[in-house]
Amino acid sequence: MMHAPLIVFALLFFAAVSTYAQPITLRIETRSVGRTEIVVMPFRAAKDSAFAADLPRSLREVIVSDLSYCGYFNVVQPEDLPPDTMIQVRRVGNKWDTLRTFGGSIAARVQGSITVGWDGVTAGIAIFQPPIKDPIHLKDFHFKTDDLRPAGHEIAAWITKTITGEDGGFTSRIVFVVKTGDNKNLWIMDWDGANPRSLTSDKTLNMSPSWAPDGKTLYFTSFRAGNADIYKYDLETGHMSSFVASPHVDSAPAVSPDGQWVAYCSAADGNPEIHRCRPDGTGRTQLTFSYGVDTSPCWSPTSRELVFTSDRGGTPQIYRMDAEGANVMRLTFAGGYNETARWSPRGDLIAFASREIGFQIFTIASDGSGERRVTGDGSNLDPSWSPDGMKLVYCSQSAGKSAVWTCNWDGSNARQLTFGINASQPQWGPAISVVQSEN
Repeated sequence: MMHAPLIVFALLFFAAVSTYAQPITLRIETRSVGRTEIVVMPFRAAKDSAFAADLPRSLREVIVSDLSYCGYFNVVQPEDLPPDTMIQVRRVGNKWDTLRTFGGSIAARVQGSITVGWDGVTAGIAIFQPPIKDPIHLKDFHFKTDDLRPAGHEIAAWITKTITGEDGGFTSRIVFVVKTGDNKNLWIMDWDGANPRSLTSDKTLNMSPSWAPDGKTLYFTSFRAGNADIYKYDLETGHMSSFVASPHVDSAPAVSPDGQWVAYCSAADGNPEIHRCRPDGTGRTQLTFSYGVDTSPCWSPTSRELVFTSDRGGTPQIYRMDAEGANVMRLTFAGGYNETARWSPRGDLIAFASREIGFQIFTIASDGSGERRVTGDGSNLDPSWSPDGMKLVYCSQSAGKSAVWTCNWDGSNARQLTFGINASQPQWGPAISVVQSEN
């Protein structure tokens, strides 16, 4: 079953408890962009390398999958090119020799040479811009064979950044909540749904995860001590520690992009309000003062403002205020129930869930204008933005069970990421580097 909307849960719960050349100039400046034609040629193995024959193919598959789904490229398969546009290149040391010319409408071509040594794998990646025969960008990536998928994500991120100026978020991860029986636990997976695995295995409720900007720490709400408290989880060590614990309900943590503050909902004064404190727990300050429920804070990309959900006007709506709690402004007026606002890393849009034919994801501009419906099938909740602000991850019941899906910012290219589990509350984490590289 889909989890109860956040504000309903809050109301009921509180009631109950009382380079080598200049980059290719194709930088994406707006959300309305065409796709760049790109071809990724079959990767080749260096002659002195001894390894499983499928390693170059597997690495290329990860890269092509990332580039195909990111929304920036139209990836053309080599076999679909006309015969007179095919090219073969070989790497000799740090140089690439062109054996045949290349033409057509392809804006960029990617070539890879794979070498395996005792210290791991080296993938030499070259980007060509036809009709120039020599590569305009070269980079070597060093990684262990067990890190093939992370390395593929890293290479895809470099290709995207080099060609478009944008980070596709391929090295990011998504944390989410899985319900099993009466328990809820935190899980994590790669941005494309690969490698799903559990982080907690408690016989209690763990929910509302939030990422620290370093991508190494999670904050979340847990009932493991019998009360709704906020905990920290170290992804490198697996260590869990209490962060905000009191006799009152503390929930819905949100870390500012600059890492200086953690906003959260607390009923310390008997009414659920937005508070904030430092990551070490000091400097606790109440930001909102209303007779309604104020919850689900989210920071702006600048860390100078927040959006949050409040029913102070009679129904749950999205509000905006500065980081000190001043200049509160209501953003949503359409619809009688709006919740879980999430500010895009680009700063231009705010995504939220609205009760309409179940629940659907909408976006508005940061000033509240330009409302746009993103989802349409089933019931959809819990939006969260990709690091580049071009995609959304959300919880959907369109397939009969609660699952995590992603789509482009406008709702196109929707894709299901989780299967066979009851998943909700996804939060998209920052992009992190896991492999060594050198120009």
